[in-house]
Amino acid sequence: MSLRLSHLSLGLRTKFVLTISFLISITSVLLSGYLIQRQSSLVERELEKRAESLVRNLAFNSEYGVLVENQALLMNLIKGLSQEEDVDYIVIQDRKGKVLTNWYRNEKDQLIYSEKQKMVQQVFDAGKSQENQFIFRGEEFANFSSPINTQRVERSKEELGLLLEDRKEQVKQEQIGVAHIGMGLQLMRKEIADLTRVVVWLTLVVVAVGISLTIFMVNIFIKPVKKLVQATEKVANGDLTHIVKVAAKDEIGILAASFNQMTVSLKESREKIEEYNRTLENKVKERTAELEKINGELANALKSLKEAQSQLIQVEKMAAVGQLAAGVAHELNNPLGGILGYSQFALEKIDQKPVSQFTAEDTRSFLQYLKDIEQQTKKCRTIIQSLLKFSRASRHEEFEPTHINQVLKETFVFTNHQIVKNKVNLVQELAESLPPLEGHPSQLQQVFTNLILNAVQAMPQGGTLSVRSKIREDSPAIEISFADTGIGIAEENLDKIFEPFFTTKKVGEGTGLGLSVSYGLIKEHGGEIWVESQKNQGTTFTIILPLREQRNPSAAEDEKKMVIGQLV
Repeated sequence: MSLRLSHLSLGLRTKFVLTISFLISITSVLLSGYLIQRQSSLVERELEKRAESLVRNLAFNSEYGVLVENQALLMNLIKGLSQEEDVDYIVIQDRKGKVLTNWYRNEKDQLIYSEKQKMVQQVFDAGKSQENQFIFRGEEFANFSSPINTQRVERSKEELGLLLEDRKEQVKQEQIGVAHIGMGLQLMRKEIADLTRVVVWLTLVVVAVGISLTIFMVNIFIKPVKKLVQATEKVANGDLTHIVKVAAKDEIGILAASFNQMTVSLKESREKIEEYNRTLENKVKERTAELEKINGELANALKSLKEAQSQLIQVEKMAAVGQLAAGVAHELNNPLGGILGYSQFALEKIDQKPVSQFTAEDTRSFLQYLKDIEQQTKKCRTIIQSLLKFSRASRHEEFEPTHINQVLKETFVFTNHQIVKNKVNLVQELAESLPPLEGHPSQLQQVFTNLILNAVQAMPQGGTLSVRSKIREDSPAIEISFADTGIGIAEENLDKIFEPFFTTKKVGEGTGLGLSVSYGLIKEHGGEIWVESQKNQGTTFTIILPLREQRNPSAAEDEKKMVIGQLV
């Protein structure tokens, strides 16, 4: 395992270095080739432009010297051009090919020119050089030729006796010779070779620096990854105390922090499992010893389990009462304030004048005060009775005809403050004339309260809670649904929400027993409860309660035993 992970780390580094180095090398080579080709073309083109300019000027300035065949004059023209470092030879010929003057830098240039002279002369003899220059490129030099032209005026015999202004003259260009300049290619090739050498060295330097930087940066990136790989090996070998120290705050740092958190969580989970196993072993031994000693007291043990279930239900109920305490106090505060106010008004009137002096208007006021006090007192009594009925411990034998809508309305009374405080809009769609069913109002109220409080907590920014009741069409049963627009339940948690002690709330915000207890209470009523939810779109809990007795007592007992067994 360790060897394989190490090879994987080395392979990752090698892949990064090779890939990036290959890209740098290819890019540099292509760019260098383009620069060399481009600069070589520019150097060659510059040589051609300069040579063309020199040979044109020589041909233009040689017109008179060729006409009079003055070699001294032509040699003076050649001497100026011979100072150019890359000019190998200069030759001026007349129309017939006779060399009027020439200059060669060395004998080798003269021999090379002599070999190519016939071909150059044939081109001019064919008249192809009248308008265009002729350029020949050899191995050692490039020959640039240009015709030497003069202007010739043609007149007819009849015009010889005419006045100057009456003459019609025709001026024609006439080639009288050819000028040749041989440009040596050694300097150009040396310049191109020097340029190529510089570009190649620069390319090698760029590639070397790029590869060095790549190796340096890859080592920086791979180092924390290698630490993570080593830490993974240690964790895989059972060492959950190892912590990865990565100071970077990038994705690698986040990954390292997550890895450390995972390691801590695994360590805590393993310690809990080990502790649970030790505790479980002790409990199994204790239970085995107890069963061996008090095998005849199985009925009492079952009774104790039933009482434990009742206590668990009561504990969850009191937890809900604790959440509702502030809301109930707020609901009681308003009517008590009214009672206090009306009482103070009555006392003030009695203090102001004796009862014997009361008028009929005073009597009517006192009667109205007493009616208002009576109304507010009944409201307080309703709230307190609903809360007492909800919090009172109950037993399965207390099933009675129950009106679902009445239980829902009583639940709305003492959950109203929580609903209003959390900016939740309560929508009630309760079907009228629902028949009563056999059930326990307090237990059903506990289920409804838990679902309402869960829905309110699932909408921290407010929302809508829709509570509906109706008769099912496919079976003699009542359907009650609680639909909220809250944060929803993750898909992976939908199968776990009815398990005991499972909760997604923060520590101190829930026991994880509410839905488990609600599930058990609905099962005791012979009903069904299920949930539908989508993340960030809301949750709907649906309860189905039968109208007639459909519960199988033995099945209910088996279900109760299963739930209690999970809790224990």
